[in-house]
Amino acid sequence: MDAIYFAAHQRDGWQDCLDRISVLSGGQSAQLLMLNRENDQRLGGYQSSRALAKSDSRGASALTLCDVRHDTDDALLVLTVQRPAEQGEFGAAVKELIEGLMPHIARALRQEEAARLLDDRQIAVYRQRQGAMLLLDGQQNVVFVSAEAEKQLMRAASVRLEENRLRLSFRQSQVQLDALMQECLTRKYTGMVNIGDAGKESMRLLVSTVQPRDEALFLSHGLLAVFIVAEPSEENSEEELIGQCLGLTESESRIANGIARGQKPGQIADQLNLSVHTVRHHIKNIYRKTGAHSQSQLTALVLNLPV
Repeated sequence: MDAIYFAAHQRDGWQDCLDRISVLSGGQSAQLLMLNRENDQRLGGYQSSRALAKSDSRGASALTLCDVRHDTDDALLVLTVQRPAEQGEFGAAVKELIEGLMPHIARALRQEEAARLLDDRQIAVYRQRQGAMLLLDGQQNVVFVSAEAEKQLMRAASVRLEENRLRLSFRQSQVQLDALMQECLTRKYTGMVNIGDAGKESMRLLVSTVQPRDEALFLSHGLLAVFIVAEPSEENSEEELIGQCLGLTESESRIANGIARGQKPGQIADQLNLSVHTVRHHIKNIYRKTGAHSQSQLTALVLNLPV
């Protein structure tokens, strides 16, 4: 079980994990695929390092397969263990064993995606010289505060840290923030709360899901990224501010801005001198980082930013 949860954080971790599953189930090789739930299109996958022995002189292998499928919110997971046919069929106990492992594999893959997403956001944030970021766990406790966020909090009168919790001076804003954080812990989501100080530079809190909460693991499971966003100045371009607020790269910010203006991928590709394939790849990353699932959601998100 440890190998499953360590797989996302170690080099060749999934390969080692599949090797162990293969041995445990009496197989010689194993493969894990992530498929699109609608059309079974492959989204990614891993293969064990153990090679399947050839079973005849022509180099072809007659195989016995143990194929287990598991539905998640985002994809269909397929784990296949195989061995030469002469070793016989896999028993019901083996299939039951692998089925019991699948929910843990799904959680480990979500953790891997969350870690990758957080890395992407941190890189984008620091590239944009924003850096005012906090991380909160599933019980809304602040577990990390960047140096820039500390500076912003010291200057702001309407938001503060109190016993590792974000507290806003205005009750209505606090209610909005609490509801938004709960929404982000329930599913992948991004939203904004205004915390402007009277007579001071206006500020907002951008809350975005890093990892939805899974109470089957432990009560504090889940991770939110909270960015403190200052009111834009004339020195910042519209696309720079989109990048700062949503944690996007420069190219992704331009494409997100184009989508919000109603442009099609082909039009954006021509405008930025990119291939349509590259633009669609960026759009997929934009959806992943922002939690948006459609062009209309992304448009609403961009148009509601303080730009």
